[in-house]
Amino acid sequence: MAVSSIHNGWQYDANNSRLNFYYRGTRVGHINADGDLALTSGTIDIQDGGTEGQLTSKSTGVELNTNSGQITMDDAALGGGAEVTFAVTNSQVAATDVVVVNHGSGGTAGAYMVQANTMASGSFNITAANLTGGSLGEAIVVNFVVIKGASS
Repeated sequence: MAVSSIHNGWQYDANNSRLNFYYRGTRVGHINADGDLALTSGTIDIQDGGTEGQLTSKSTGVELNTNSGQITMDDAALGGGAEVTFAVTNSQVAATDVVVVNHGSGGTAGAYMVQANTMASGSFNITAANLTGGSLGEAIVVNFVVIKGASS
């Protein structure tokens, strides 16, 4: 099936049972018959983002109802080897979703490990651990993104 006439748009490829996407005449991705999305170039760009900060302590919960964002943690001290967990209220999150977090900026690089856990309908938790042997009182910025999931 010739595709040279497609500049921007999509075309169904019956030979491979997939829907191809084109930009400026180049195939940049496709969706196959199983529903799998593949990008051959480009990035996934989440446009729904926001920022929020903790108000009183590193365990203070925050509310941020976006699919991605940045949370600035309070600058209270976190002992060496200690961890703290706080709740994120987020109407975009379902119990089957995957939330990816990382230490984005602020504070000592490599001194913290952060992870999302306890996903539920409307919320998730973030746990931050101080990997050093000493107490750190830094307002680190945690980046997050929600990847929609399903159980069936």
